[in-house]
Amino acid sequence: MGLDAFVNPADISQAMQLHDKHVYDNMCPFLVKIYASSRSGQPAGEFSGFLYNSSSPAIVSAGHMVGFSGDPPGTGPSAEVFKARYFDGFEEDVEVLKAAANSVPDVAILRGSRPAPRSLLGVMCSTGDTVYALGFSPKFNNPRFSKGIVSSGTVGSVAITAHADNGYSGGPVVNVHGQLVGIIKGGLGTSILQVGITPAEAVHGFLLKSGQPGLA
Repeated sequence: MGLDAFVNPADISQAMQLHDKHVYDNMCPFLVKIYASSRSGQPAGEFSGFLYNSSSPAIVSAGHMVGFSGDPPGTGPSAEVFKARYFDGFEEDVEVLKAAANSVPDVAILRGSRPAPRSLLGVMCSTGDTVYALGFSPKFNNPRFSKGIVSSGTVGSVAITAHADNGYSGGPVVNVHGQLVGIIKGGLGTSILQVGITPAEAVHGFLLKSGQPGLA
């Protein structure tokens, strides 16, 4: 094909859509919806999480969901008890193994009964990289995704230009190869176009310090 050969923009668009669907379909079996409630059974929020290791039943999510009490804080029941709903619809109570103090980094580890289909590879990202934010909107059991780019990064934090609906907190952000680049930080009660994420290297370090397998 010569450099001056015509390329139909519709073909490029279709190929991109097929790739987006491929990334989404491959990630869906990892995704977990998390229901939080108070010890008295009052609903306290809906979050996202994901399986990450093929030999461990641990679920990774956002640390700020533990004790979450509404937005602004103190306006709702405190999140103390958690239930996980897996991609195939199976639900079970899960236990918080570890949550970072003061949400630094913003990571929590919960214990379920299912390992990941395969171990996720964690990688660093650079400004301009294409990424996908995945999670669950409130009242919906099927996961969704939003495509964006890495807009900025500082030590311990990365921002991406993707939409994160209510409940996406704790969901994974992956690159075009389906490799983990971070966890969504965004708080409940907001729909934001500039999403803060905890980078994969911080997630990996927290997992190891907590006595769990790290990212692949």
